[in-house]
Amino acid sequence: MKAIVIATKTAQCLPVLLASIEAYVPHDVVTFISGSPQRCKDRSSSNTQNDGNTFGESYNAIVKEAFKLHDEIIVVNDDVVLTPSTYAKLTEDLGFLHGQGHKVGWLGARSDFTHPMQLVQNLDPNLIHRASRVSPLFAYVSRQAWVDYPPINWYSDDIQCADMVANGYEHFVSRAYVHHVGSQTIGLDNQKNHLQPREWIKTNRPDMYERFYEVQV
Repeated sequence: MKAIVIATKTAQCLPVLLASIEAYVPHDVVTFISGSPQRCKDRSSSNTQNDGNTFGESYNAIVKEAFKLHDEIIVVNDDVVLTPSTYAKLTEDLGFLHGQGHKVGWLGARSDFTHPMQLVQNLDPNLIHRASRVSPLFAYVSRQAWVDYPPINWYSDDIQCADMVANGYEHFVSRAYVHHVGSQTIGLDNQKNHLQPREWIKTNRPDMYERFYEVQV
C-alpha cells in the first residue's frame, strides 16, 4: 500500500492528521489530498480541488486519481490521528487475510468514534473481525474491489459496502486503531444528516431504502 487518499472540506483537523502520517507512515507512501493545499513535508504528494459537494463525490474523484498510479490505497478521513502502530498493523492484517485466501473489500481500522462494528471497546484487540460494512476512517481498498460511492453523505458507506459484498468481496476490521475526532466534515446534526439523503435513496436505490428508513403504511 503505497498511497494514502484524503478528501477534506474544512481542513480543520488536517494538520494533525498529516503530522501523524509524517511521523508514523513509511516515507515512500505518497499522499493524494483534495480540498486543501496542505501536504506532508517530506513525501511525494498530489493536491487537487474537491470535485463534488458530498462525501461520496469528493472521494470518488480523488480515489480515481490515485488508482491511475496505484493498485492498492488507504482511504483516510480528514479528522483522524494515527498511532505509531496503525499503518504497520493494517499492513500485517492485510497480508494475513490475503494469505488465507480472502477476497478483501475494505479492511478498516477500529476507532473510538464510529459505528458499533468498528468501535474499539466492542472488539478484541488481538483479532481481525469480519464486518458487513466498514467506514473508511483509515482503510485499505484495491482498485479491483472499488465501487463508487453514491453522491450522498450519510449511508454512502453502507450502500458502497453492500455493493462490494454483492460483487463477492468481504469486509474486515483490523487490529489497527485510529483516534477519530468525530464528524468534523458534515457536522453533528444527526437528524439532518439522516434525512438529507432520504429522497435520493428512495429514488435511486429503493432496494436499500427500508434499511435506513421506516416504511410508512
